[in-house]
Amino acid sequence: MLSAFCLMAPATAHAQNPSATGPSDQKTTATKLAPLAQIHYETRVRSFKEQNRLLQNVVLLGDSITEGFDIEKYLPGRRILNRGIGSDVIGNDLPSNDKRGVIKRLDSSVFNCAPTDVFILIGINDLGQGHTPETVESGYREMLSRIRKHRPELNLYIQSVLPCRDRFAKHNANILDVNRRLQKLATEFDAKYIDLHSSLTDGDGMLKQEYTNDGLHLTEPGYHVWKVILAEELGWQ
Repeated sequence: MLSAFCLMAPATAHAQNPSATGPSDQKTTATKLAPLAQIHYETRVRSFKEQNRLLQNVVLLGDSITEGFDIEKYLPGRRILNRGIGSDVIGNDLPSNDKRGVIKRLDSSVFNCAPTDVFILIGINDLGQGHTPETVESGYREMLSRIRKHRPELNLYIQSVLPCRDRFAKHNANILDVNRRLQKLATEFDAKYIDLHSSLTDGDGMLKQEYTNDGLHLTEPGYHVWKVILAEELGWQ
Protein backbone atom coordinates (compact mmCIF):
# COMPACT_ATOMS: atom_id res chain seq x y z
CA MET A 1 0.00 0.00 0.00
CA LEU A 2 2.82 2.30 0.79
CA SER A 3 4.36 1.84 -2.59
CA ALA A 4 1.01 2.43 -4.26
CA PHE A 5 0.52 5.67 -2.36
CA CYS A 6 3.97 6.85 -3.34
CA LEU A 7 3.20 6.17 -6.97
CA MET A 8 -0.08 8.17 -6.84
CA ALA A 9 1.21 11.16 -4.91
CA PRO A 10 3.01 13.02 -7.70
CA ALA A 11 -0.06 12.94 -9.98
CA THR A 12 -2.33 14.13 -7.17
CA ALA A 13 0.03 16.93 -6.23
CA HIS A 14 0.22 18.10 -9.84
CA ALA A 15 -3.55 18.33 -10.12
CA GLN A 16 -3.92 20.34 -6.92
CA ASN A 17 -1.08 22.81 -7.55
CA PRO A 18 -2.04 25.56 -10.04
CA SER A 19 1.61 26.51 -10.44
CA ALA A 20 2.22 23.15 -11.94
CA THR A 21 0.25 24.21 -15.05
CA GLY A 22 2.77 25.15 -17.68
CA PRO A 23 2.78 28.44 -19.60
CA SER A 24 1.59 26.70 -22.74
CA ASP A 25 -1.52 25.42 -20.92
CA GLN A 26 -2.35 28.91 -19.63
CA LYS A 27 -1.88 30.41 -23.07
CA THR A 28 -4.19 27.83 -24.59
CA THR A 29 -6.92 28.62 -22.05
CA ALA A 30 -6.58 32.38 -22.68
CA THR A 31 -6.73 31.84 -26.41
CA LYS A 32 -9.93 29.83 -26.10
CA LEU A 33 -11.57 32.63 -24.07
CA ALA A 34 -10.33 35.54 -26.21
CA PRO A 35 -12.94 35.51 -29.01
CA LEU A 36 -15.91 35.61 -26.63
CA ALA A 37 -14.26 38.22 -24.43
CA GLN A 38 -13.43 40.35 -27.46
CA ILE A 39 -16.98 40.18 -28.80
CA HIS A 40 -18.34 41.20 -25.40
CA TYR A 41 -15.86 44.08 -25.20
CA GLU A 42 -16.70 45.40 -28.66
CA THR A 43 -20.43 45.09 -28.01
CA ARG A 44 -20.15 47.06 -24.78
CA VAL A 45 -18.04 49.78 -26.40
CA ARG A 46 -20.64 50.17 -29.16
CA SER A 47 -23.39 50.48 -26.58
CA PHE A 48 -21.39 53.11 -24.69
CA LYS A 49 -20.99 55.16 -27.87
CA GLU A 50 -24.72 54.96 -28.57
CA GLN A 51 -25.54 56.07 -25.04
CA ASN A 52 -23.04 58.93 -25.24
CA ARG A 53 -24.50 60.07 -28.54
CA LEU A 54 -27.83 60.67 -26.81
CA LEU A 55 -26.10 63.18 -24.55
CA GLN A 56 -24.35 65.13 -27.29
CA ASN A 57 -25.70 67.98 -29.37
CA VAL A 58 -24.66 70.32 -32.12
CA VAL A 59 -25.67 73.89 -31.20
CA LEU A 60 -26.47 76.66 -33.67
CA LEU A 61 -25.99 79.96 -31.84
CA GLY A 62 -27.09 83.27 -33.28
CA ASP A 63 -29.85 85.70 -34.20
CA SER A 64 -32.91 85.54 -36.47
CA ILE A 65 -30.93 84.10 -39.37
CA THR A 66 -30.08 81.12 -37.17
CA GLU A 67 -33.57 80.99 -35.67
CA GLY A 68 -34.94 80.57 -39.19
CA PHE A 69 -32.87 77.43 -39.77
CA ASP A 70 -35.56 74.73 -39.61
CA ILE A 71 -33.74 71.68 -38.23
CA GLU A 72 -36.46 69.18 -39.08
CA LYS A 73 -36.67 70.50 -42.61
CA TYR A 74 -33.02 70.84 -43.51
CA LEU A 75 -31.28 68.24 -41.31
CA PRO A 76 -33.99 65.85 -40.08
CA GLY A 77 -33.05 63.29 -37.49
CA ARG A 78 -29.89 65.09 -36.43
CA ARG A 79 -29.19 66.10 -32.85
CA ILE A 80 -29.11 69.85 -33.40
CA LEU A 81 -30.31 72.51 -30.98
CA ASN A 82 -31.31 75.83 -32.50
CA ARG A 83 -30.30 78.61 -30.14
CA GLY A 84 -31.04 81.54 -32.43
CA ILE A 85 -33.10 84.51 -31.24
CA GLY A 86 -34.42 87.19 -33.57
CA SER A 87 -32.81 90.64 -33.17
CA ASP A 88 -30.13 89.30 -30.85
CA VAL A 89 -26.65 90.78 -30.60
CA ILE A 90 -23.30 89.72 -29.17
CA GLY A 91 -24.09 91.51 -25.92
CA ASN A 92 -21.24 93.92 -25.25
CA ASP A 93 -21.37 97.71 -25.07
CA LEU A 94 -25.15 97.88 -24.57
CA PRO A 95 -27.28 100.25 -22.49
CA SER A 96 -28.04 98.91 -19.02
CA ASN A 97 -31.70 98.39 -19.87
CA ASP A 98 -30.92 96.25 -22.96
CA LYS A 99 -31.14 92.64 -21.81
CA ARG A 100 -30.22 91.05 -25.12
CA GLY A 101 -26.96 89.35 -25.94
CA VAL A 102 -25.46 85.93 -26.61
CA ILE A 103 -22.91 86.61 -23.88
CA LYS A 104 -25.73 86.82 -21.32
CA ARG A 105 -27.32 83.51 -22.30
CA LEU A 106 -24.34 81.19 -22.68
CA ASP A 107 -25.64 78.92 -19.90
CA SER A 108 -28.99 78.20 -21.54
CA SER A 109 -27.67 78.32 -25.08
CA VAL A 110 -24.33 76.50 -24.78
CA PHE A 111 -23.09 75.23 -21.43
CA ASN A 112 -26.28 73.42 -20.36
CA CYS A 113 -26.94 71.90 -23.78
CA ALA A 114 -24.51 68.96 -23.64
CA PRO A 115 -22.82 70.26 -26.79
CA THR A 116 -19.96 68.73 -28.71
CA ASP A 117 -19.99 71.32 -31.51
CA VAL A 118 -21.08 74.97 -31.49
CA PHE A 119 -21.62 77.01 -34.65
CA ILE A 120 -21.70 80.77 -34.01
CA LEU A 121 -23.28 83.30 -36.37
CA ILE A 122 -23.86 86.71 -34.81
CA GLY A 123 -22.98 90.34 -35.49
CA ILE A 124 -25.19 91.83 -38.19
CA ASN A 125 -27.56 93.38 -35.63
CA ASP A 126 -24.56 94.85 -33.81
CA LEU A 127 -23.51 96.60 -37.01
CA GLY A 128 -27.11 97.61 -37.63
CA GLN A 129 -27.31 99.45 -34.34
CA GLY A 130 -24.10 101.33 -35.04
CA HIS A 131 -21.39 99.21 -33.46
CA THR A 132 -18.04 99.37 -35.21
CA PRO A 133 -16.11 96.29 -36.35
CA GLU A 134 -13.76 96.95 -33.42
CA THR A 135 -16.67 96.70 -30.98
CA VAL A 136 -17.89 93.52 -32.66
CA GLU A 137 -14.41 92.03 -32.35
CA SER A 138 -14.25 92.97 -28.67
CA GLY A 139 -17.61 91.29 -28.05
CA TYR A 140 -16.55 88.14 -29.84
CA ARG A 141 -13.35 88.03 -27.81
CA GLU A 142 -15.32 88.19 -24.57
CA MET A 143 -17.76 85.53 -25.75
CA LEU A 144 -15.07 83.15 -26.98
CA SER A 145 -13.00 83.63 -23.83
CA ARG A 146 -15.96 82.60 -21.67
CA ILE A 147 -16.72 79.57 -23.82
CA ARG A 148 -13.12 78.38 -23.82
CA LYS A 149 -12.84 78.90 -20.06
CA HIS A 150 -15.94 76.82 -19.26
CA ARG A 151 -15.80 74.26 -22.07
CA PRO A 152 -12.27 74.13 -23.48
CA GLU A 153 -12.92 70.84 -25.26
CA LEU A 154 -15.76 72.12 -27.46
CA ASN A 155 -15.47 72.07 -31.23
CA LEU A 156 -16.04 75.74 -32.03
CA TYR A 157 -17.00 77.06 -35.46
CA ILE A 158 -17.03 80.80 -36.14
CA GLN A 159 -19.18 81.45 -39.17
CA SER A 160 -18.69 84.57 -41.26
CA VAL A 161 -21.30 87.29 -41.06
CA LEU A 162 -23.45 87.02 -44.18
CA PRO A 163 -23.55 89.63 -46.93
CA CYS A 164 -26.59 91.89 -47.36
CA ARG A 165 -28.31 93.64 -50.24
CA ASP A 166 -30.83 96.39 -51.01
CA ARG A 167 -31.35 98.73 -48.05
CA PHE A 168 -28.96 96.67 -45.89
CA ALA A 169 -26.12 96.74 -48.45
CA LYS A 170 -24.60 99.74 -46.63
CA HIS A 171 -23.24 97.29 -44.05
CA ASN A 172 -21.26 95.18 -46.51
CA ALA A 173 -17.96 97.05 -46.11
CA ASN A 174 -18.10 96.62 -42.33
CA ILE A 175 -19.13 92.99 -42.75
CA LEU A 176 -15.95 92.32 -44.72
CA ASP A 177 -13.93 94.03 -41.99
CA VAL A 178 -15.64 91.98 -39.27
CA ASN A 179 -15.05 88.73 -41.15
CA ARG A 180 -11.32 89.45 -41.44
CA ARG A 181 -11.25 89.94 -37.69
CA LEU A 182 -13.23 86.74 -37.10
CA GLN A 183 -10.70 84.73 -39.09
CA LYS A 184 -7.95 85.91 -36.77
CA LEU A 185 -10.06 85.22 -33.67
CA ALA A 186 -10.73 81.69 -34.89
CA THR A 187 -7.00 81.00 -34.96
CA GLU A 188 -6.50 82.62 -31.57
CA PHE A 189 -9.25 80.61 -29.87
CA ASP A 190 -8.61 77.28 -31.60
CA ALA A 191 -11.85 77.47 -33.56
CA LYS A 192 -12.60 76.81 -37.21
CA TYR A 193 -13.60 79.71 -39.41
CA ILE A 194 -16.37 78.89 -41.88
CA ASP A 195 -16.70 81.23 -44.85
CA LEU A 196 -20.43 81.29 -45.56
CA HIS A 197 -20.04 84.76 -47.03
CA SER A 198 -18.35 83.73 -50.27
CA SER A 199 -20.90 80.97 -50.90
CA LEU A 200 -23.81 83.42 -50.73
CA THR A 201 -22.34 86.48 -52.45
CA ASP A 202 -22.99 87.67 -56.01
CA GLY A 203 -20.52 89.37 -58.33
CA ASP A 204 -21.22 92.76 -56.76
CA GLY A 205 -20.39 91.59 -53.24
CA MET A 206 -24.03 91.44 -52.15
CA LEU A 207 -26.24 88.62 -50.92
CA LYS A 208 -27.53 86.84 -54.02
CA GLN A 209 -31.05 87.90 -54.93
CA GLU A 210 -32.39 84.33 -54.90
CA TYR A 211 -31.15 83.84 -51.35
CA THR A 212 -33.20 86.63 -49.76
CA ASN A 213 -36.56 88.36 -49.89
CA ASP A 214 -35.68 91.38 -47.79
CA GLY A 215 -31.95 91.85 -48.30
CA LEU A 216 -31.00 90.36 -44.93
CA HIS A 217 -32.73 87.08 -44.10
CA LEU A 218 -32.33 83.84 -46.03
CA THR A 219 -34.81 82.10 -48.29
CA GLU A 220 -35.01 78.32 -48.58
CA PRO A 221 -32.31 78.15 -51.30
CA GLY A 222 -30.01 80.16 -49.03
CA TYR A 223 -30.60 77.82 -46.12
CA HIS A 224 -29.92 74.89 -48.41
CA VAL A 225 -26.45 76.26 -49.17
CA TRP A 226 -25.81 76.70 -45.45
CA LYS A 227 -27.13 73.21 -44.70
CA VAL A 228 -24.73 71.60 -47.16
CA ILE A 229 -21.78 73.42 -45.59
CA LEU A 230 -22.82 72.38 -42.07
CA ALA A 231 -23.26 68.77 -43.10
CA GLU A 232 -19.85 68.69 -44.75
CA GLU A 233 -18.17 70.15 -41.66
CA LEU A 234 -19.78 67.50 -39.45
CA GLY A 235 -19.15 64.63 -41.85
CA TRP A 236 -22.86 64.09 -42.46
CA GLN A 237 -22.75 62.93 -46.05
